[in-house]
Amino acid sequence: MQIQSSILVVAGSVSLTVTLGLAWCLAGMRYLESGFLKRLFANYQYLLKSHIDYLLMTGLLMVFFLLFAHFQVTPSPLVLVAMSIGSLLNPFGFLVLAIKPTLRQHPSTPFGAIMAGSFVLTTIGYGGAAWYVARAAVFGA
Repeated sequence: MQIQSSILVVAGSVSLTVTLGLAWCLAGMRYLESGFLKRLFANYQYLLKSHIDYLLMTGLLMVFFLLFAHFQVTPSPLVLVAMSIGSLLNPFGFLVLAIKPTLRQHPSTPFGAIMAGSFVLTTIGYGGAAWYVARAAVFGA
């Protein structure tokens, strides 16, 4: 169980590293008034959303890793991969929009299709994870 679920810790660590980098970018834009960062990130609000979303995903990934360990649950690889990819890809969409806010987001566009797929993966992953944990809490592993 630990080795398989450790993908969540790896994804959470990547997410935390990205959110720390984004925090510095936000500070550079807001307080240091970096011209380079202001040119790179055209939309501060999307950058902030990306930072917060990566931070949220970090917490969710780590918490579910600990819940799986606590209840001695071995979730399916599909759930683990969906959680990991979705958690990294969803906030990345906000990061892309921070750089290019005019990008069309409709599901018929390449960006919109990728984001829709990411939302589906995230839903499958976290929905499945919640089901595994709830089942273990009620009925035991």
